[in-house]
Amino acid sequence: MKVVFSLAQRRWADKLCQRAQLVADHRSAMGFVFLLELVGTTVIPLPNALVMVALVTAAPRKWIRFATSATFGSVAGGIALYIIGRLFFQSYGESLITSYGATESWNGVIEWFNSGWGISFVIFACISTGLFRVASIGAGFTAMNPLLFILILSLSRCTRWVAECGAIKYVGERVRTWPKHYFKYAAVGAALLVFTVLIVVTLTA
Repeated sequence: MKVVFSLAQRRWADKLCQRAQLVADHRSAMGFVFLLELVGTTVIPLPNALVMVALVTAAPRKWIRFATSATFGSVAGGIALYIIGRLFFQSYGESLITSYGATESWNGVIEWFNSGWGISFVIFACISTGLFRVASIGAGFTAMNPLLFILILSLSRCTRWVAECGAIKYVGERVRTWPKHYFKYAAVGAALLVFTVLIVVTLTA
């Protein structure tokens, strides 16, 4: 079943990439990116990095707007998952954890939060891809300060998407030949580099 779903995602992404120029030039392109990221971070995993490559390559002048729209979609999705973890865990949260395939790792996630590493875990999860949804639910479940969570969520996802879209704009057409998993590693690496620079600047200021 997972293989069929993965193939369907790939076909959908390929068709979208073929029409990237039309989508990128459409007046609702930013709203589309927002909804794509919102759905991808809450309901089902979508190949958003691959789609972003196609959109930014088709309209490089809009890369900041694409990054901003994706950031807002991520933040909205993260807040929604936080609320589910905080208020509706038994009715919705548990089923989401199961659908994400994170049942076995859930207790370990909660231990990270309860051991005082919640902030670091959220930062890493929000920069990366696979842990984002579980971390957002875990933050709500353990009653992490909501304002702190939103701040970390916003900064982390903004860093990730600006780094990714900026890299795509810089590299240009060449990224189309990269294997799909390169996008994830490149985005995470670029975002971690930016965070490292920010920390160094803060400590030495």
